[in-house]
Amino acid sequence: MYGSISSPAAAAEAPIIKGATIWSGVVNLSNTIVGAGMLGLPGAFGGTGWLSGIVLLVVAAAFSAHGLVLLSKAACISGRPSSFYSVAMASVPRYTILIDAAVALKCFGVATGYLITISDSMVNALDHILLTGYPEQDERFFVSLLLSRHVWVLGALVLVLPFSFYRTLDELKKASALALVFVFMLVGMIVSYANGVADPCAGREENVCRGEMEPYTSFGSTLSNLPIFVFAFTCHQNIFPIVNELDALCQRRLNIVICCSIGFALTVFAVVALEGYKTYGSLVRGDILLNYPENQQVTFLRICIAFMLALHYPLQLDPSRRCITSLVKVIAEWNRARRRPKHSGEISASSRERLGEIEMEQEEESVAKPGTKEIVGEGSSYYEMTRDDETQQTEENRLFYAITILFLSLSFLLAIAVDDLGVILALVGATGSTLVSYVLPGLIYIKIYSRDDTSKKMARLQLGAGITIMPLALYFILTQQIGFSHAFHVATPMRPSRMTMATP
Repeated sequence: MYGSISSPAAAAEAPIIKGATIWSGVVNLSNTIVGAGMLGLPGAFGGTGWLSGIVLLVVAAAFSAHGLVLLSKAACISGRPSSFYSVAMASVPRYTILIDAAVALKCFGVATGYLITISDSMVNALDHILLTGYPEQDERFFVSLLLSRHVWVLGALVLVLPFSFYRTLDELKKASALALVFVFMLVGMIVSYANGVADPCAGREENVCRGEMEPYTSFGSTLSNLPIFVFAFTCHQNIFPIVNELDALCQRRLNIVICCSIGFALTVFAVVALEGYKTYGSLVRGDILLNYPENQQVTFLRICIAFMLALHYPLQLDPSRRCITSLVKVIAEWNRARRRPKHSGEISASSRERLGEIEMEQEEESVAKPGTKEIVGEGSSYYEMTRDDETQQTEENRLFYAITILFLSLSFLLAIAVDDLGVILALVGATGSTLVSYVLPGLIYIKIYSRDDTSKKMARLQLGAGITIMPLALYFILTQQIGFSHAFHVATPMRPSRMTMATP
């Protein structure tokens, strides 16, 4: 194996995983950030005012980019292959299991929310297309079938299946690029309505359609919308596969990926938020699609949202699967260690080294197959598998497929059983997103980086921001979701407040 990840020297002996370009990293990271949740940003601007909204958007983007830089530096220090588990093992080993469990749960919740949102988007789109107002036609079997939410949850599962068994993010770059095409369609529609190309108030009076634009609002209203901006840029769970797969790895290339991705997302978010707010002013709703007239263009865009989220699904499945794989291997190793005879502490030392290596085995497995990526180790050009290696590879493949199928099955069953995750997803988003984007980047970097320089002080700031934001987010989610249902919205018609807090 490659040695323990607990030291940079040992980590340096890990093989180099070649193949992914900067473009691949930018596309996948951008697609992780930019999703249906952006349709809640005009409503957030309605709660903060356009000037305060721009400030919050820029600050959130800066903190997100800084968190990504901190995690990428920590990954380079601990060595490739890297993951939340590996950097946590090198910095805060006591909490590795909790970290993996939190990331896995967050991504599972968001992915399940995607299935629900896909089904809702398709039902609402087809409702506009198929229903005629005549009972004898609207009650036909095939119409009822196509308007069934359960049918479209199954349809959503079928949509995501082709992309769910890829082993690297680099393999998803074409799917991510296609998803960004749907993003551009959404942005184009919002801009066209804002600038008079299409009539945003068709069939309605101007005074009941548009409100006033304000540069800022009350402090309480602004603070209650803060979590929407904070969670808009969550993508940190996918920085580790990018570190592992990036060709000619160096911090400069990683910074290019991070800055381009966050810069692109910030531009898209600013355009959507400002143009959407300009269209309807203070009357903008949490999901801006609910403001627009019911017509063929909006119906088409709802279908686009469904396909876009299907392409986002594997970007949540992949990090969750990696974390679950780590947990399974840790539990298996503990069980093996318990069965061994105890001799003078040798077992515990061996177990600790093995626990440090299992995450690397997981990452190696994802690229060890012929025809995927070249693995170059020190003193060798090709990876030659012994019989033991082949047996281990077979076990890794079985674990990979078992976890993927289990994830898909549980996600499907939960989406079938529950038609609105609402507060649950919001709470998972508030705790999980803050943990992944703010708390862990700051904490891990503080622990793993030895020198006390400016970067470490900035890491403390990142950690402090996360500790402050998490209770605030939880408070406003509980008050807004249960009491007022205004601040946290989704990009799905007729069910506000599902995805904004949980995406990505």
